[in-house]
This record gives sequence, C-alpha cells and structure tokens, in this order.
Amino acid sequence: MLDIQSIYNQWGIEEPKYKELGDIVVSFMKTGLSKYEILPEITHRTKELLSIIKKLKKKPYSFTDLTDKLGVRVICPFLSDIDIVDKFIVENFQIHKIEKKKDKIDFDKLDYQSNHYDVAINSSLLGFEGCTQFQDMIFEIQVRTLNQHAWSNSAHTLYYKQEIDMPDEMKRKIYRLLSIYEIADEEFALVNKYLQEQPDNFLYTILRKLEGKIYKYAKIDFDREMSVENIRTLCNFFSQKEKDTIYNDIENFIVENDKKIESIFDAYRCRFYEIPFLTQPEIFIVWFGLEKFQFTITDNWSQYFDDFELEQIQSIWGCQIN
Repeated sequence: MLDIQSIYNQWGIEEPKYKELGDIVVSFMKTGLSKYEILPEITHRTKELLSIIKKLKKKPYSFTDLTDKLGVRVICPFLSDIDIVDKFIVENFQIHKIEKKKDKIDFDKLDYQSNHYDVAINSSLLGFEGCTQFQDMIFEIQVRTLNQHAWSNSAHTLYYKQEIDMPDEMKRKIYRLLSIYEIADEEFALVNKYLQEQPDNFLYTILRKLEGKIYKYAKIDFDREMSVENIRTLCNFFSQKEKDTIYNDIENFIVENDKKIESIFDAYRCRFYEIPFLTQPEIFIVWFGLEKFQFTITDNWSQYFDDFELEQIQSIWGCQIN
C-alpha cells in the first residue's frame, strides 16, 4: 500500500533541492549552448506531488526510483539545433538513460517526438563546481523543436483517445495532422538552409552570420525588425567592395577580438537598456566599420542615427575617431 503521508513528507524535503538544482542546470545550459551560437528556450519545473502519487499508483516502483522529479525542457527553433543540444548533453552530464522517441514510434502510432535524457550533473565541470550535494540526484532533460512541442501539447490531450476504437476516417485526420508538424520542421530547416546560402541577399546572409554571435556574447534574443531596418540603413553607407569585405571578413574579425568582445558584454550586461545597440547583431558591423572604414561610418551616421549612440559605441570599443 502506498504510504502517501511519507511521500508527502519526503517531497517536502527534496523539492526545494530539486528547484535549486533546476536553476543551476538551466543557467549552465544557457551559458554553454550560447557558445554554439544557438538560443533555445530552456526552462525547468519540479513534479507536482499529485503527479508523483498518481505515477506511483500506476507504476511498480518506489518514490526513490523516480527520475523525473525535476524536468528540464529545451525547445529549439530548428531540427539541426537538436543535434547540437544532444552533443552538449552527452559531453556535459552523466548519462543514465537516453530515449529518442522518433526511433521508437511506429508509423501508425499517435505520439509526439522528442529526446529524453535521464542525467545527473558532473560536479567536476566548471559551472557545477561546489555542487557535490546534487551530484547523485537524477533528473530528466527533454529536448524538442517548437513544432514537436506544439504537437506534444495536443497529443497529451488526445493520448487516451487512440485506445478507443475510432473510424478509419478519423484516424486518418489525426495522422495527417501529425504529419503536418513533422513536415513543417523539415521544411523550415530547408528554407532556413536555402536562405543562408543565397550570396546575393546581403541583408539576410549577414544577419544569419551575426545572430549566433549575439546569442553567444549577449546571451539574449534580439529585435529582428530593428536589425533588418538598421542593417538596411548601414548598407547604404558602404560601397559594394566594402560590403564584400564585411561579408567575407567579419567572422574572422569577431574571432580575433573574441576576448575583447566577451569582456565588453560581460561589463555592460546589466546596462543593456542604456545601449540597445549592444543587444543587436548589427553592433558587430559598426565595430568592424569603425576599424576598417572609419570615415564611412562617421560621415554617414548622423543622417540616420543619434550621434550620442556612436560616441557610446566608439567609447565601448575603445577606438579613436579622428
């Protein structure tokens, strides 16, 4: 017989620890994955006591056997991001179990796709140092795309209904719906790849080159409308030769100045509201321009932007404007 009072008491002790662990893991993953220039949505939650009781009533194991008392969820924009997150998890956590649902779903089964990992932290890694009190606590990480997440929410409601005898016509509607989510993921990936590879679309390709950099250094998302407008304006500053130079050399420029850029973002992270340009990918174009085509920037800036902004950006970068 299930001792509910004992479970209630034990979860009252354990839940605060799992919540603290969740905060640590989310921070670790956000920092670590930003280095891969992606910005998935990462959240965590502890399991509700009622869910624990119901699960234990259904399954033949004990409270101590539960591996999803803490759940960390990673939602990625593109399928390709899933592989990056998978590699990151395998390299940075102690893996107890991996379940990739796509590999196990029959073609006629109504279910969502995602990767599930039962893991524990590696307290020897930078970011988990001093966390030895959590090193034996197993928890779950779920990784899925936005479309997989949308389907999982619907499938959760429809799940029991697949056990009920339905007419073939209705089954067909459900499987058609599932296929739309899967096709959408694949088509988004193809469109994204196509746009990235268009050499004549300078605005889009340069933005795609730089958006990962803002994830890496600022560790936040950016305003896409603002970026499109700003980059379109900056394009008016530069000759075709200068734009070619920017396109070909800006990534090397960022690599060469990696430590400097990282220190700037670390120093101003709590003051982004004062200098919004720092949270936009086009900041790298401005810095590159100040280094390589200084007069192109300074001679045109005041026609479109606030001079004070340029003074701030120049001061932060530390270059002398003549």
